[in-house]
Amino acid sequence: MISNKDEDIYDKRPETPPEESCCGSGCNPCILDIHQKLLKQWEERRKNNIIIKPMTNLISPTSFNSFIVSDIYEASENYIFIRLEYKESNIDNDMSLYIIPGQHIILRFDSMSKAYTPISWSNKNLLLLVKVYPSGKFSQLLNSAKKDDEFEIRGPYGDFRYEYNSFQEIIMFCIGSGITAVYSLAKVIVENEIEETRINLIAGFRSILCVPMKKELQYLSDYWNFVCTLHISENLISGSNQNIHGINIENGRLTKQSIYNYLRSGKPETTLILICGTNEFNQSVEQWSRENNYSHIHIFK
Repeated sequence: MISNKDEDIYDKRPETPPEESCCGSGCNPCILDIHQKLLKQWEERRKNNIIIKPMTNLISPTSFNSFIVSDIYEASENYIFIRLEYKESNIDNDMSLYIIPGQHIILRFDSMSKAYTPISWSNKNLLLLVKVYPSGKFSQLLNSAKKDDEFEIRGPYGDFRYEYNSFQEIIMFCIGSGITAVYSLAKVIVENEIEETRINLIAGFRSILCVPMKKELQYLSDYWNFVCTLHISENLISGSNQNIHGINIENGRLTKQSIYNYLRSGKPETTLILICGTNEFNQSVEQWSRENNYSHIHIFK
């Protein structure tokens, strides 16, 4: 055990953000709620004399830090990639971006903010996949962003933690931009040589043209333990180039029957179900999974 004096050095009390830090726009999570959660965790550590050395993360869950646009380009129809880099050029060697696969950040510009799940990151930049909605103010703002435009980020958020080889199989159900929550985890697992977990990623999109990250999914499909199936809701055009090498293409939306078919081929006791989509999609897939006796389920919200 170490003294409380030492603990204060390595694990300082979370700094209380001023009341005006809350923008009042309904951010989820709110910066004040996050502070209360961190404060409770800190109090528990002091109570039990548990010491941790805080990571020198370039982003914080209770304050915004500035990032600039370093690159922006089209991912597919209605989707863009945008890369954001930490604004300050001079940073300490022990400082970096620490994000756990599946975690999300809050991106802010002026009074507008929105949650996004990074699909990749390095020591001081991260890559976002953004769906551009015709009437979406924030996504339209990002779509028109230029290099060196400045945004603010706080985070990361999300309590999901994966332990290596803890399941024989992970079935990932997602629709649209929900693929961002599961992709980074799938990549980490298949690239780990000691991992024996099989990944079955099932994603729904309106059309082939709307599917982002085709090259990234093809890359993962080269691994023995990764299978990807795309359900396309629009009718596929006969004779057209609708196939993506290494990826299974199914005509039709993800329905109760199609999801039942995937679930029936798995083993509930050794399988983890991950879900990310709309609230209706999440609730339905969770219900159908439980009806098939699956209990290891996590929903990215």
